[in-house]
Amino acid sequence: MKEFRFRPPARFWRPELFILWAILFLSTSGLSAASSDFGPRLVVSNFSTAEVITSLKVKIGDRFTIRYIHSVDKTPIFEEFRLDRDQGLVLEKTWFTMFGAGLGHWSGHGDLTQDADWITINNIEKPLGSFILRIGALNVGHTIIYHDQKINLSRLAPGVRALVEFKLW
Repeated sequence: MKEFRFRPPARFWRPELFILWAILFLSTSGLSAASSDFGPRLVVSNFSTAEVITSLKVKIGDRFTIRYIHSVDKTPIFEEFRLDRDQGLVLEKTWFTMFGAGLGHWSGHGDLTQDADWITINNIEKPLGSFILRIGALNVGHTIIYHDQKINLSRLAPGVRALVEFKLW
């Protein structure tokens, strides 16, 4: 008995159809460029194990804020960062309600303003690339705010030394 082998008609393998087949394969295999796994991301990972704690799809030039409660004064502190293609994370400004332990104006870095409620340091423009953040306990509430998203790192990984970085995947 003769062995049967399936051979698709030659018209399926014409060179002009190769691109169409490649696009079809990539789009159905989850490897397409439109996949949500690709593109710039803000990544927070455990510094010791490299395990990802959270990862946000972001846009170059966007800003995000880290909010937390000062461990001694129990007052809110906000730090705003810009996502820069060349410099990574850039600290742009910080604002808080009172000068507490470890807080103050860093001479030569930014412009200090104060109103009835907040002390603000604008125009800091300090390129950090990436940085290490010791995520505080639940009462510290280290939270990333990006547009309408709020991610409470203190709930996800309290006490962890985390690497905060901007990746251009």
